[in-house]
Amino acid sequence: MNALNEIQNEAKVIVEQLADRQINDMKKSYNEFLEWMNIDGNELRSGYGNQVDTYQSAHKYIYMTQFKTYNRELNQYELPVAYPSDYRGRTEMSYYKDLMYMVNDLRTMMMGNWEAKYREAFIGANMVKLNRALAKDITNDMLAQDIKVSVGGDGAEVTAIINEQMKFKSFGTLCGGGIQCLHYRYRSSLKPLKA
Repeated sequence: MNALNEIQNEAKVIVEQLADRQINDMKKSYNEFLEWMNIDGNELRSGYGNQVDTYQSAHKYIYMTQFKTYNRELNQYELPVAYPSDYRGRTEMSYYKDLMYMVNDLRTMMMGNWEAKYREAFIGANMVKLNRALAKDITNDMLAQDIKVSVGGDGAEVTAIINEQMKFKSFGTLCGGGIQCLHYRYRSSLKPLKA
């Protein structure tokens, strides 16, 4: 019995590995931001004491490296050549949630001790999705045997024998990354074992 709980506990490793991968991607992006900040003229400075304003510079970095607009004359998307000095120009990017998500990720990493809190929240949110996928076909009234969890480059799979007569399979396809937070989209099935 307790099939659902057993499979959830075994499958948690999928989400933990995904969290590690997401955090490593975030750190890589942050290092690229710091390299960009070291180029003269890229960073923004505060009006008080002329100190580097890393918080606002994160917005400028995403604006200058990711915010593309369409040039009708050249029939192509282009990055901006200058950061706007007016408030309206700077807020133009705020309509693009994916880009603002990137800004917020950079700003999150500027806070002390962000990694442990982020990892905990990330695992919690993704476990909810995994548990929903598992609970579609399995309950704790069932018996699970031969639980196997495998993680590959673009996906993850959980298989088990349920009540000695059914084959359970849940496959997570890796989505997101770069702009979006990494996550799995799950599909699951419960079918009779082949004789």
